[in-house]
Amino acid sequence: MVEALGLSLVQFLFYLINFLLLIGILGKFLYKPFLAMLDNRTQSIKDAFDSAEATNKKADEKLENYNRKIAKAEAEGNEIIRESKTQAEGQAKKIIDEANAKATQMVQAAERQIELERSKALADMKGEVTTLAMMAAEKIMEKDLEKTGEQEQIVDRIIEEAGTSGWQN
Repeated sequence: MVEALGLSLVQFLFYLINFLLLIGILGKFLYKPFLAMLDNRTQSIKDAFDSAEATNKKADEKLENYNRKIAKAEAEGNEIIRESKTQAEGQAKKIIDEANAKATQMVQAAERQIELERSKALADMKGEVTTLAMMAAEKIMEKDLEKTGEQEQIVDRIIEEAGTSGWQN
């Protein structure tokens, strides 16, 4: 059959041996290094993935750590704000209490001053009324010296009316 193709058996065997030698040489010098290179490349890709995964894991840990720090800082900030508000409210209450106490003192002082002024005004008014009564009495006496009994009644009536009214406004 090999001869039907125009080849002799020796040539066919020679081609077959050459082909097998070529495959053996290519397998040894080309295919095995190529497979080794593919294995190395596969391993380097796997190592890169492992390294990327480890880096991602570290990044996630750092991110989680930063998030915890941020949450802690926010909590501390909120605590400081809350304490500041409480302190400010306490100070505001203290200031308001002091202002109320001062206002109460001022009102009491004003009431005392008003009472003193009122007493002084009443005393002045009593003096004025007394002076007016004396002037009225003088006028009455000058006008009518003969009617001494009637003048005393008028003065007594004025003094009585002034006494019952209590020298009030």
